[in-house]
Amino acid sequence: MSRHDPQNPADAHCLRERLEQTLELYRQNLAVFHKFKLCASQIQAITSLDQLPELLATLRDSLKLQDIHLVLDRERYADFLPDSIPTRPQLSLRRMLGEMGLTESFRHPLLGSFADIAIQAPAARELFQTRGQRDCLGSVCVFPLWDKYHPDNLIGFLTLKDGDPRRYNEGMATDFIEFFADLFSWSLVTLREHEKLQRESTQDHLTGCHNRSYLMKHAPRILEFAHRKRMPVALLFIDLDGFKKVNDTLGHACGDQLLVAVAYAIQSIVRDYDIFIRLGGDEFLLLLPDVNREAAQRTSSRIQDALRALPVAQTCAVATQLRITASIGLAMHRPGETLQQFIQRADTSMYSAKPSAGERARTSEST
Repeated sequence: MSRHDPQNPADAHCLRERLEQTLELYRQNLAVFHKFKLCASQIQAITSLDQLPELLATLRDSLKLQDIHLVLDRERYADFLPDSIPTRPQLSLRRMLGEMGLTESFRHPLLGSFADIAIQAPAARELFQTRGQRDCLGSVCVFPLWDKYHPDNLIGFLTLKDGDPRRYNEGMATDFIEFFADLFSWSLVTLREHEKLQRESTQDHLTGCHNRSYLMKHAPRILEFAHRKRMPVALLFIDLDGFKKVNDTLGHACGDQLLVAVAYAIQSIVRDYDIFIRLGGDEFLLLLPDVNREAAQRTSSRIQDALRALPVAQTCAVATQLRITASIGLAMHRPGETLQQFIQRADTSMYSAKPSAGERARTSEST
């Protein structure tokens, strides 16, 4: 005999209520699914870690959160992040993990009221970005972020915060949240690896300044833009004088230290949007957009003065009277000229400025 008789009005009403509850739960789950699907698309749309602040603001609005907070491993991520994204040492992150009762084998988020979790893990209070006592009435979801390629590597924490103390609780289903946080951490790792590879491919391994690949990638666009806007572009070809003697007398280790110091001295002079590269050996190039001849000559003189004052003995921590100077060739870009032709003229100008060229000026311009 059936437990419910559909002909019985009371049973029919009960079944209808249960069906409506099931449908309502389905609608709620579907809405949550679409919300996190949208968030997944927003996460996957960013192409640089510099976009993280904007992404966090977008996710906060999409999920209707009071706040969303990210803290990442300082050793691995600090050099790749904008200043507004906080970092903590790996040991500090691990300590927080332990205080919150989380382990490497427990990959679920920590859910609960702000007040309870803050008492349980005092060091984790910074994850919540407290903005007043009323925040203590809310709830939080703290999710440890792990490296997808090295599952034991903790890369940081993502914290979702809401003013409703019931939103995040121990009894709620967390499937969507876990997928969201995993996707977020995977994107962070992928973007860092991509930016690291890009940086290594365009960065001089010794001095840390850009290399020829960076110049070849960005200079043509600058030259084309300058041509359209009728802006002058100057190029300085910098070659160190006396560097070979430093290498031969004091050794290549000292020579490397000196190259790093030279790069640092020149970088302190150039503008953010200038392109400064180490061409190879003791040769450097400096591309100066929207700079006329006179301004380029002044920059050249500043570089020569800075290198002339560079203390070789102090830099290499040895007793020596050796000094270095620089011969600098200057060329102004000509319409229709290729980058390689531009570099060649600056190179020729530099050789004319070498001490062996007699009484010629230290900086000469190729015309």
